[in-house]
Amino acid sequence: MKLLINGKEETLTCIGKTLEDFLAHIEQGKMAQGNVVRSVKLNGQESSLDSSITKQTLLTEIETLEMEVSTLSGIIDQNIENADDYLIRLIPGIEKAVELFRTGNEQEANQFFINIIDGMDWFSQVLDMILAAKEISLDTVIGGKNIQDRQMSLVDFTQQMVDANKNKDWVLLADLLEYEILPYYKEWSDFLPQFRSQ
Repeated sequence: MKLLINGKEETLTCIGKTLEDFLAHIEQGKMAQGNVVRSVKLNGQESSLDSSITKQTLLTEIETLEMEVSTLSGIIDQNIENADDYLIRLIPGIEKAVELFRTGNEQEANQFFINIIDGMDWFSQVLDMILAAKEISLDTVIGGKNIQDRQMSLVDFTQQMVDANKNKDWVLLADLLEYEILPYYKEWSDFLPQFRSQ
């Protein structure tokens, strides 16, 4: 088996029968303390580390194993960067949806709205993970408001948007997106870089 760790070919004795056995062996002795496996590719194909199928893959079936290894801090910083990059796309999407709702193009606006809701959910999950990993309390005040209050406001605004959409109240939906949701994510775009240094 050809083994690449962070793009560099490594020579290691294959211990165990399955990929799970091999990864446990590597994590116990061959990786620097504090490092974790971020991702794996088996024979050139992205594979989920959470998948029991991936874990139970026999070492004899693996021609090439590519692993990305990082510190937990590095993974968290990468998630912060991913969230920041996502906001760069989400914010213009919200602005476009507002414009479409205001000009009466509800069908196209609703397509944006569906994507916005999905994006809001994804961002909230990533933010929760970042806060937990960085051990940042929900009582932490950022920009004059604590994180928990910000999250509760978002839940309230999201429910109002869903109700407005259900009632086909496009003016209210556009207002909520423009005056509540857009500022919320613009603020997070400003706040996220602060978490990298903590």
